[in-house]
Amino acid sequence: MKQITLIALLCAWVCIAVAQEENKQQATKKNALRVQVGLQQGYFKDLNFSPLNYSSIGLAVKLGYERELKNNDRLFFTINPQLGRLRSEASKYTTSDHYTINLELGYLADLPIKSSKIEAMVGGQLHSYLDLTFYGGTNAVSFFGLHSVDLLGQISWNISEKQILESNFSLPVFGLLSRPPYTGWDKYIVEHANNPVPVFFRGDWTSLNDYLAFAWNVQYQYELAPTVDLIAEYQFSYHRTKQIKTAILPSNQITFGTRLKF
Repeated sequence: MKQITLIALLCAWVCIAVAQEENKQQATKKNALRVQVGLQQGYFKDLNFSPLNYSSIGLAVKLGYERELKNNDRLFFTINPQLGRLRSEASKYTTSDHYTINLELGYLADLPIKSSKIEAMVGGQLHSYLDLTFYGGTNAVSFFGLHSVDLLGQISWNISEKQILESNFSLPVFGLLSRPPYTGWDKYIVEHANNPVPVFFRGDWTSLNDYLAFAWNVQYQYELAPTVDLIAEYQFSYHRTKQIKTAILPSNQITFGTRLKF
């Protein structure tokens, strides 16, 4: 009798433990961290740097944090560095180091759409974008810096319980446009060699009349477990200005990674 009672108590304890674990897993996760790695490919034309047309290819990394707020609103932070090389078909001696970085801090508000499959959000973000080029170390230096306030839009399609297709679009509307007046030796850059931060914030406050920029991405998410999503993402960005001299900077990025929810 005692053995039957112990077995019954043990079974009851196991059932309770399993139920509690399932409840923990099914509880809404308010935070998420994402890590993605992939390739960047783009084109580069900067008449302040060179009259040649270049192509670029390199490594792309994307790290981010998201927090779900009340009413399904969302707060997020993203950092997206890219490390690559510029090359021109004109000569093998034109190869240059090419670096870009995106920093985004934004807020998205949920729109009241009466659909179980579709979710739409709008919002804004503070966004810093830097595109830096170095030839022969610092023999020639050029960069495009845009520190802006962006409008955001997002739409998601719940394909199934475990699959989501999501697309985002951002458009800078006002910001600080930073461009060096010269390549190579520049007195201001040389004076700030040990503290380059002011260099990337030297510019003019402006709006769409001096630049055109936007970014668009589409990503596929698959829920591998209640706390883990797998991600595949394609991202396209475009920057163009005629300030100082014409710069046209389109870029493609494909990354794969994971999203950890907690």
